[in-house]
Formats: sequence, structure tokens, C-alpha cells
Amino acid sequence: MSAFEVKSTAEMTPLRKRRSGGTLDVISSVRPSLEEIDLRNLWRTIWRWRALVASAVIVAIAAAIVTVNSLTPIYTASTQVAIGQRQDQALNLPDILTNLKGDAETINTEIGVMRSRSLALKTVVKLGLDSNPEFNPAPGTLDRLKDGMARYLASLPEWLVGPPSVPPTPQEETHLDRVIDAFLDKLKVTTDGKSRIVTISFQSADPRLAAQVANTLADFYIVSQLDAKFEAARRANEWLSDRLAGLREETLAAENAVEQFRREHGIVRGETSTIMTQEVSQVANDLVAARAARIEAQSRLSQVRSGTQGEEADWNAVPEVLSNPLIQALREQEADAVRRAGDLLQQFGEKHPRVINVRAEIREIRGKIQTEVGKIITGLRNELARQQAREASLQAMLDQLKGEASQSNIAQVQLRDLERTAEAARTLYENFLQRFKETQSQENFQQPDADIISRAVMPLEPTFPQKTVFVILSALAGIFVGALLALIFENLDVGIRSTDQVRRLLKVEPIGLVPAVKANKGGAGPVADILERPASAFAEAVRTVHTNFLLADVDNRARTVLVTSALPGEGKSTLAASLAQMAARYGRRVIVVDCDLRRPRLHWIWGVPQEPGVANWLLHEKELNEIYNDKHPSGAHIIPAGRLPSTPPNLLGSDRFSKMLHALRNHYDLVILDSAPVLALADTRALAAFADKTLFVVHWAQTPRKVAAEAIDCLHGAGADVAGAIITRVDVRAHAKDSFSDSVLYAGKLKEYYR
Repeated sequence: MSAFEVKSTAEMTPLRKRRSGGTLDVISSVRPSLEEIDLRNLWRTIWRWRALVASAVIVAIAAAIVTVNSLTPIYTASTQVAIGQRQDQALNLPDILTNLKGDAETINTEIGVMRSRSLALKTVVKLGLDSNPEFNPAPGTLDRLKDGMARYLASLPEWLVGPPSVPPTPQEETHLDRVIDAFLDKLKVTTDGKSRIVTISFQSADPRLAAQVANTLADFYIVSQLDAKFEAARRANEWLSDRLAGLREETLAAENAVEQFRREHGIVRGETSTIMTQEVSQVANDLVAARAARIEAQSRLSQVRSGTQGEEADWNAVPEVLSNPLIQALREQEADAVRRAGDLLQQFGEKHPRVINVRAEIREIRGKIQTEVGKIITGLRNELARQQAREASLQAMLDQLKGEASQSNIAQVQLRDLERTAEAARTLYENFLQRFKETQSQENFQQPDADIISRAVMPLEPTFPQKTVFVILSALAGIFVGALLALIFENLDVGIRSTDQVRRLLKVEPIGLVPAVKANKGGAGPVADILERPASAFAEAVRTVHTNFLLADVDNRARTVLVTSALPGEGKSTLAASLAQMAARYGRRVIVVDCDLRRPRLHWIWGVPQEPGVANWLLHEKELNEIYNDKHPSGAHIIPAGRLPSTPPNLLGSDRFSKMLHALRNHYDLVILDSAPVLALADTRALAAFADKTLFVVHWAQTPRKVAAEAIDCLHGAGADVAGAIITRVDVRAHAKDSFSDSVLYAGKLKEYYR
């Protein structure tokens, strides 16, 4: 015991205390969402299984090529029909025969007409498609058996098989119905929705037949439109003819009723009005003229009277006097006698006989003038009396006509009603007669409301199968299936293969990736590479683990390290021995303790006896300086497991083991504990409380992910401070093909650095 100082249990109790805020807490805070799957991980998964994806693509392409070559090519021919085209009209016809409009409803209706079974039947019959094997395949074996059985039953007597079955109803599918159904399955009528052009497409294995069917169906559609118009015109003519006969009788009856009413009431119509109305108008006009003439005569008489009375009569103001030639001659004589009288007075005096004679002549002339004026007044009086009599006569006649016109107006009200009825009947009859003549002329002059603008031609290339597209789609399907299989195989691959998976699945930091090394002929195994081949990939991997472990917690370097795994055979003992040798090469005092008291392997790896060891110390059989071995060339020391006890958990969790561990910590810079698997025994959980750090070992592609995660959870539950995980026994060649972020390690160009 001179080499080691074993202290009391009270001084060693701090070894059992765990510090909070260790490496695990830091890692958890840095990577909170490592379980999320990103596109890069998805791509890495597919790339890792790229051979499987390539195989799926090759199989899909090969199957596509075989399938395409075995399929019967289908050809498609198309005919284009324009609906609702503007037609040349020979007559301005009414709406009895309306033309098609170009709205969506009309076009969809015409598409339904083109796909009707009636047009399909006409096309099938004309082209003889009912005997074409493409539309009427040969009956199969089952059909022939049914027909044979039906004929056999029909040949049996009725008393044996009973009365014959009920004949098939019209609703049952017949042979021709099946042909039409097959025909309609190959027919496609579409429109682009932006124009009035409808495309009739037909698919067939015979390219010539495809073109014939498309053109024939379009022709039948045009003919069906003409037939529909001819039939509509014929029905319109028949209806108009019957209607005209009734209208003609109604018109004649109405006109006869008008004339009969006129005769009964004596109403004679002139050019613009009735005779009675014309008479009243004429008498009224005559009365107005007579009244005007009477007023004029009365005015003239008054004017003559006023103009001829008194000694100073104004003869010039009376037109009748001025217009009378006799009075004018007398007035000239009077003027001449007055002039002569004036001359005589100047010569002889008033009593001269000649003056007296001239004055007597003047009196005689004036007497004659007065006599003539009296005649004029008498004539005017007579004229006034005549006009007054005529006015009175006309007034009496007008009053009589007004009475008769009043009675005639009452009759004319009824007459106008009869005339309106007759006029309406006449107008309706004339309109129908005009339409009848138009439809008669249109019956022999019809144009369809659609036109074939592009007839189908025989296609040269099949539309199905499109080999290039089919192969490309198959290749894409192969890629999809391959990727799906890759994801399935990836899910079936439960092992851990990269440091990225360690971070994402185990929630711990990866410390290193250790490649697998085959044992040499001497049986020393990979541990010998630390001393014999310090530049090998294995030695460099252990060196990386040692460096990463030291850098994991620089401020608080671990003195006691536990190396464990989830399952046995994952390389933890090899890693513990290699890590001890690597630390010793750096000049550190290192001892590795084999704490697997069930299946110890460290003594075999190190090449030393199993006893004495840890168990002998714990059972008080040996002293501490008697159980360690310091003969290894690396300078590292080892304490083997010793004699296998029956109750190792009680020993490893005892105060005596704690005393031993404390003594080793005081004497060595680094104490490495090689324990049993976490999930196998409870020993490791007891040891986790004593170690400053724990290194978790994962076997590359072998340790199940869930098992490793469960082991990590057990360590955390035991209070272990897990510094990180190391992936061991890595197949470098296979790992280089996985396309992980660490796949370049120890392979490719980096391989040149190792020997």
C-alpha cells in the first residue's frame, strides 16, 4: 500500500456528488431540434441507397420498354366543326326557323348531339363497324359455353325444361348496343371554351378508320341539322296552312258583318268620311257663305242709304253708284250744267232765262240720279232679303242634318268596333299568309348552322402509347419507387452510421469515429496499432477521441472516465485500452480498470493475467499495490477484473470501491473505467455515480437506435455526465459511400495521410 494512499469514506463522498450544468445541459441547449428531418438528410438517405434507386429505375425503364412494344398502337384523328356560323340567307325569314347561337349552353348541347347514340348508330352502320373485331371482339370461351348451353336447352322438350324463358326486354343490352358503347368509348368531342370550334376526335388501331369515323360522324351531324330544319319547315307549313284556313273564314265573317251593319243603318262611307258627315260639312260651309253674303248685302245697303241721304250726298263713297254708268253719265251732265250755270250767272244774272233753264236742267238731272239711286237701293234690299231667306233655309237644313248625324254617330261607334275586329282579322291573316309563303320557299332552301372547317386526315404517328413520354414517366416512377424503397430500407436500418445521427437521435455530441481494424497474425488486435502503427487510421481516430474528450470541458478536466456501451461486443474495452495507451503516449499517468466483473476482456486485450484484480481488492484478498500491472510498453497501467464474484453490484457500489477509486485519482492523472453494457447489468449505473465523465460507445450500423437512446436515458437517470458518444468498428469503405458529412474521414483523398 506504499504506492497508494487510501483515505476515509468521509473524504471521498464528494465523488458521489454530481455537478449541474454539465456537458449534457450545454449540448441540449445548443441543439434543441435535432429530430427535425431536413432535405439534406433526405438526400443523403437516397444517395446512400443510390444503388437501390438505380436498380428500381432500370427495372422501371425495362418494364416500360417491354410494355410499350407489346401494346397495340392507337391512332387519333380529329375533325373540327364550327358551331353557329353566319349563314347566307336568301330570304329575311321570321323566327320560325331560328339559327343556332354561339353561347356555351348551345355549344354544349351540340356536343351532346354529336355524342348521341343515333349519330353513332348511323356511323356504325355506314362503316360496318358491327363486324369489326375492334368494336365487336370474338366471343370468349365463357360466351361460347353460354351460347352452347342455351342452344342445348332450347332443343329439349318443353315438358322437361319448362316453358321458355321470358324474351329479353328492350332495356337489355344487345349486340349493336355493345358496339355503340365501344364506339362511344373511343369518341371524344371537346371545345377549347374560347371559340365556337368543336373538335371531334376518334381513336382506333387503324389510322385510316380513325379518320373515316371522325369525318363520317361530322357529315352525319351536318346532315342531321339539315334534316331537322327541313322537318321544322314542313311542320311549320302544315300548321300555317291549317291556321290560314281558319283565319280566312274569320276575316270574311268580320268584313261581312261590317257591310251588313252599314246597310242596315244606311251608313255610306266616302273617301275620307261618311256621306252624312260630308253633307253636314257642306251645309255648314254653305250656311257660313250665306251668312257672309247676307252681312255683306246688309252692309252695302246701309252704306248706300247713308251715302245718298241729304243735300250733300257723298256719291264717291258708294261703290254701287260709282259703278253705275247711267249715274256716272247723269253726274257728268250735272257737272256740265252746273258749270254752264256759273258762267251764265256771271254774264246775265240769276233771273236771266238762260240761267233759269240751266237750273231747271240741273234739277231734272238730279231727279234722274235720285231715281237711279232708288233703283239701286231697291235692288240691294231685294238682295238682302234673298240672302236672309237662303241663310234661314240653310240653317234649317243644318239643324235637320245635325239631328240625323247624331243618330248616325251612335251607329258608327258600333261600326268602328266591327271594323277594328275585321281589320285585326285581316292583318293576322295577311301576316300568316306572308309567313306561309316564306316557309314554303325556305323548305327547299336550307343551310346548316355548322360547318366543317377541317376534315380529319389519316394520322401517321400513334397517340398511344407515346414511347418517349411513357419511358420518361416510367423512369420518374422508378426514381420515386426507388426513393420510397430507400426510405423504407433506411427505416429498417436501425443502426447508427454517422455523427449526424448521433446528434439527431441520441442528443449527445459525437466525439469520434473509430474505423474497424482486423487483428494481425500475432493476435494483438487493433490496440497494437497505437504503438506499432501510430500513423494508422485507427491510431488517428483514437487520438481524435482523446483530443475531443480533453476539449469537451477545458475548465474542468475529468480525472475519472467511464467507458460503456448499450450492448456487448461494441468495442468499448478495445477503445478503453487504446485510449489509455494514447494518453500514456502524451506523458500522462494513466490506469485503466476492468469493471466488467461478469465478462471481463481487458486482461485479454492487454495480455496480462485476469487475477489478481478489482474483485480481489473488493473482497479483501489483495492489497491495492498487488492488483495493478505496470509492465505494458505504452507506460499505461491496468487493473484486471480479478476473480469473478457472485454479487458484483454490491462490490462496485460499496465504499471500498470508492476508496480504491479515490486512491487511484490521487496517484494517476486519468483513471479509465471499462464497465459492462448499460442495459445488461446494473454495475454500470453504479459506476456512473463515481465517474467525472462518461464515454458512450456505439457499434457502427449495428447498435439499434432505440437501444442506444434507451442506454443514454439510463445513464442520465443514474446521474452520469455523458461527455459524448464514439462510433466504433466503422467499415470505412461502406461508410464512404453513405454520403454523410463524416463519410470523407479515413477514405478518399484523406486516406493518403494514414499508413
